[in-house]
Amino acid sequence: MTTAADRAARVGVDVLDCSELRRLVERPWFLRFSFAREELDHAEGLGGRRRLEFLAGRFAAKEAILKVLGLGFLQGVSPREICVEPTPHGAPVVRFRGRAAQLAPPSVSVSITHKQDVVAAVAIGVPGRGGAAADIGPTASTEPKEPDAVSPPSTSTTAPAPAQHSAHGEQAPQTTAFLRVRVGQEEAHYGGDLVDGARILRLFGDLVTEITVRTDGDEGLLAQYDDVRFAAPVRPGDYIEARARLVRRTRLRRVVELEAHKVLSARPGAGESAAVVLDAPQLVCSATATTVVPYRRTDTATAPHPVAEET
Repeated sequence: MTTAADRAARVGVDVLDCSELRRLVERPWFLRFSFAREELDHAEGLGGRRRLEFLAGRFAAKEAILKVLGLGFLQGVSPREICVEPTPHGAPVVRFRGRAAQLAPPSVSVSITHKQDVVAAVAIGVPGRGGAAADIGPTASTEPKEPDAVSPPSTSTTAPAPAQHSAHGEQAPQTTAFLRVRVGQEEAHYGGDLVDGARILRLFGDLVTEITVRTDGDEGLLAQYDDVRFAAPVRPGDYIEARARLVRRTRLRRVVELEAHKVLSARPGAGESAAVVLDAPQLVCSATATTVVPYRRTDTATAPHPVAEET
């Protein structure tokens, strides 16, 4: 016997700040755990900021839908079993798989909105005569059932970066690059002997090139920088250490995190040739770069140091 409460619409709401996911969406384990293949394929073709907005919107929508199902996060349904796909007219459509398909009501609608760095999602579900566990018919995927939700690895900032694995299951080395340079007097560009920020970006470009040479045997083509932040001035006589780390790999794109630190600093006030070793490296610039490599070069079997491709 069903009651009016059983037939009432269920509403779920979730609000998310995009900055909460900025680092997580560059981690392959989080992408595999949280998003369906269709969602990741769509995100791959977007620029850095738009990609973050898209994935944050989908994540908020999944949280709202889980509330419609009467579940909390990690309570029996994996987020990737809920697929929120865009449609040609813009309104998203929800598809369920695995455990989510067994619990979903016949009709679920979702709306996603963005404002600056905040995304909000509202989901509404209308149960059928059999309640929320009723057969959802054609909206259920015919793909094989995926495993129930599993807890993701710890996101502690003190933990080492997640290891990559090749298609054969063995652990692959993390791909990094490093440069140390002294800034010469001839590179002063602004008043006060300030060095142009483009000098640091040229270092970053060389590091990204080294990354793709190591992974793909090709210099690649730098497509864009995201989240470029200048944190401290650079002057002639400073020593700069720049580091790069490959954080995401798709069929054609490589995403690289970059940081530059000042480790030695000139001290013109203490003498014409005075300098000092800093007690701790000082961050001067950080950025994320996306570079594109030719498809013919992406066979990891021929790369000098193959790394696992995100799947």
